[in-house]
Amino acid sequence: MKISILLLLVSLGVSLNAQQLQGTIRGRSPDGVISPIVGAKISWKHTTLGTLSTAGGHFVLDRPVGEHEVDTLIISAYGYRGDTLIVLRTAQTLEVLLEAEYVARPVEVETERTAVSPAEPIRTELITSRQLEQSACCTLAESFERSPSVEVQFSDAALGAKTIRLLGLRGIYTSGLVEAVSLLHGITGAFALDDIPEPFLNGISISKGAASVLNGYGGITGMTNVDFKQPHRDVPFFVNAFANHLGRAELNLTSAQHPLDNLHTMLMVHGRMFQRDVDANGDGFLDMPRFRNANAVGRVLWQDGSREMQLFLRPTWGNYKGGTFGAWINGPSGYRIETTTQRLDSYAKIAFNDAGISIADRLGIQLAFTDQRFTLRAGSRRLDAWQWMVQAKVIAKRELNDAVGIIYGISAYTDTPHEQLDSIVRSRDERAVGVFAEATLTPTADVCITVGARNDWHNMFGSLLTPRMNVKYAISELAAVRFSAGTGLRVPYMVADNAALFISNRTVVLDSVLLPERAVNVGGGITVTVPFWSQAITFDAEFYHTRFTRQLVTDLDRSARLAAIVYANLGYANSALVQVSGTILPNMELTVAYRLMDTYAETGGSLRLQPLVSPHRVLIAAAYRTSDRIWEVNPLIVWYSSGRIPTTAENPEPYRFPEQFSSYVRASLHVNYCPLEQPWELYAGIENIANVLQRQAVIAADNPALPYFDASLIWGPLDQRTFYAGVRLRLGEAFE
Repeated sequence: MKISILLLLVSLGVSLNAQQLQGTIRGRSPDGVISPIVGAKISWKHTTLGTLSTAGGHFVLDRPVGEHEVDTLIISAYGYRGDTLIVLRTAQTLEVLLEAEYVARPVEVETERTAVSPAEPIRTELITSRQLEQSACCTLAESFERSPSVEVQFSDAALGAKTIRLLGLRGIYTSGLVEAVSLLHGITGAFALDDIPEPFLNGISISKGAASVLNGYGGITGMTNVDFKQPHRDVPFFVNAFANHLGRAELNLTSAQHPLDNLHTMLMVHGRMFQRDVDANGDGFLDMPRFRNANAVGRVLWQDGSREMQLFLRPTWGNYKGGTFGAWINGPSGYRIETTTQRLDSYAKIAFNDAGISIADRLGIQLAFTDQRFTLRAGSRRLDAWQWMVQAKVIAKRELNDAVGIIYGISAYTDTPHEQLDSIVRSRDERAVGVFAEATLTPTADVCITVGARNDWHNMFGSLLTPRMNVKYAISELAAVRFSAGTGLRVPYMVADNAALFISNRTVVLDSVLLPERAVNVGGGITVTVPFWSQAITFDAEFYHTRFTRQLVTDLDRSARLAAIVYANLGYANSALVQVSGTILPNMELTVAYRLMDTYAETGGSLRLQPLVSPHRVLIAAAYRTSDRIWEVNPLIVWYSSGRIPTTAENPEPYRFPEQFSSYVRASLHVNYCPLEQPWELYAGIENIANVLQRQAVIAADNPALPYFDASLIWGPLDQRTFYAGVRLRLGEAFE
């Protein structure tokens, strides 16, 4: 059993002599299904006080007698990883989510703010559904804006796609999962996060460092796992309508149904559009493209005792039109950019939670399929790409004794991408079969070690060995340290990964060979929680180092007329984060974080700092909720440091950028109004309050025919000050 170092900040302002604790215990099955746990054992450490959870997972437990500020709560349930929590005497309620024993994902304790998951050795940040509703995050990409760890960045001035950075590196080095299935990658990866609506989500977990080998040899810097709403946990009808003053409109509908005793179904539908020409920085180019986007999710859950099956289907489509101001109004005289994305993601999961065989206590099967299409028209330049991927995985869990558990299995996949940029063609037929094993060792209550390795036999690159390790040591009940180390590799999509780069008149050079990128990641952190009056303050610090032995770099430093996508042997990223969070005033939570991204790559013949990225960032996020919980106010302030711009020195003076961009501050404010006993709630807010913009985003925007034209050098905000409002409506009771 692992000890969680967490102080639960709920029911603020209650007397230290609260006599009872009540709450709900839920569990997540190997396939991601969340349901109440009946018969979970809840007890206070070093006492005889205890109880069992009833139908619906509910419990009420008397407090032990004493004047101490915290008590230790022990939770256990058959088939799930137990947990030990440090609970303030002020806490009256809590909700706990336990993971099935063979699912290598963190135990999730639902708190009032984003927190580092306490139980597992892998350092993981949790973004709950409540935090997703604390800002105007219409998509998954925008959902990370309040995260201290993840950097959200526009990839270019024309596509309008948002990308992320984790541990100082692009999101392509982070394994993107949908409910533990690797789906968020491929040729449309630049739009993958924008294509997931926030109202479809239950939460997000961000694991840093060497990811679990269960999810493949990727995930060099970590893993993001997206949990969609579950059909057996959501309401029969939900609607979210959003609009801003510039004309962007969005509608989301979800419906969960329970047609049969063992069957739950769910349908989600999303549509959004923006059809105005906006040029707030006055450079003659559209700041954001016009767009239309539609996608849907259909899912089925069947449960029969210890057996479960899930089916998931998600089609998406998006069309984006950018270019010079008025190009789509005044006819073909302007410079037009049009991007279209199509993808179909699907998976099937089967779980036997009581396998009853000698080689496995539990058994899971995953099958996944992805079909993607991507086209780009930028002036006379054309990019066409398509691919389909098939994945299969069998996972088994065997508990050898109380201190040793093993997860092992076999996986296979095939990937057939075809990429064409003008006359340059890159195609491959990639296949691999792998075996993996991961052991979790808990020699003492204070130590948890996860050691894993996998070997994949690749038809193009031979045998690929991936070892990884994560360790957690609980110094005390209020402090823990973590360490991770491991290797990883990634087979790049040379053209599609760099789509934004091609909206320029640079000559494109692609390396003639395709090789996997290889890197080693080492790092860790410490989490300390300190009681402060009747509340608690949590301090987090972390440092990670990623070193490449082979990296595909985008070299813009050779010449302002050249874009070289080539391999380099030198490259590394140092990432550091210091974070303080807690409740400083009644009903007000505050997070202050400093993040360093010290990333270097070999470009222009030497090792240089990563361009177009702010190496330093300071985030201040607050959340104030009135005592009656009707009003909630969420301000956010982020300071970004200056950074490097690739050389444009050989351009004529009017078509040059400086060597550095200036620091800037971005602020926003979000307000929720949730009247009691009502099925609806309202929200409104302001983004980019100070109207900070990158004033020149495109070189030679007035004449894209010139050889100096370049729309790929984006470092700052392109969206002007924006006012928005929306409404959420929930009808019916959530299924249990």
